[in-house]
Amino acid sequence: MTLQPGVAWIIGGGSGIGAAVARLLAEQGWIVAISGRRSDKLAEVAARNDGIRTYRLDVTDKEAVQATIQRIVRELGRIDLFIFGAVASQPMEAGDYDFTPFQAIVDTNFLSLVRAANPVIAQMERQGGGHFAAIASVAGYFGLPRAAAYSSTKAAMISLLETMRTELAARNIKVRMIAPGFVKSELTDRNEFQMPFLMETDEAARRIVDRLTRTDAFEIAFPRRMVWTMKALRLLPYPLFFRITDMMLRRSGK
Repeated sequence: MTLQPGVAWIIGGGSGIGAAVARLLAEQGWIVAISGRRSDKLAEVAARNDGIRTYRLDVTDKEAVQATIQRIVRELGRIDLFIFGAVASQPMEAGDYDFTPFQAIVDTNFLSLVRAANPVIAQMERQGGGHFAAIASVAGYFGLPRAAAYSSTKAAMISLLETMRTELAARNIKVRMIAPGFVKSELTDRNEFQMPFLMETDEAARRIVDRLTRTDAFEIAFPRRMVWTMKALRLLPYPLFFRITDMMLRRSGK
């Protein structure tokens, strides 16, 4: 399967993986709408890229999400590929589950995906189909120490996308789940711990675009060694699993 260039909409396209994916798609002939809170960042991505259009958006505003979809369709005609890449994260102490930071992270990472889902799906149905993708993380494969809020939202995203893949297949909407490991970005720059298999942003974007446009695969996960390590840990009996995660917690506190 080869996904021919059309119109893509990337939420979170102003920086990091979203911006790099937008540039690659534009180079391949796509018209790419990018959205995010920061107009200056969106403008930087669109500079010298005739195929990239900017649509400022606060993804926590339901009415604004719907209005942005309507505007994109009015100006660009359709949405063939939707990529949700909005992300929020902040360091939290182990054992701290304060509601306020949890609420902000859940609202951006997970509920904003839900806000976009129905109106994007409705548009894709009207045009006869499309590809619905979201950037989760290998952190969603199990509960990572010191990442309670972030890891929880990514796990919720993966579960939702699994459900959507089955439920939307009959409507000719292919749902895709993207699960990168550590990728250089504004968020990972804040991390004070060692990040195994840290990948350059452009390389991560290349892998995503390659799999999105050349395959129908549900899961786009990398790097392979990290993915299989995380999945293997999830299969362990809980006593051994918790022994290993306890070691991870102790090491991350150094």
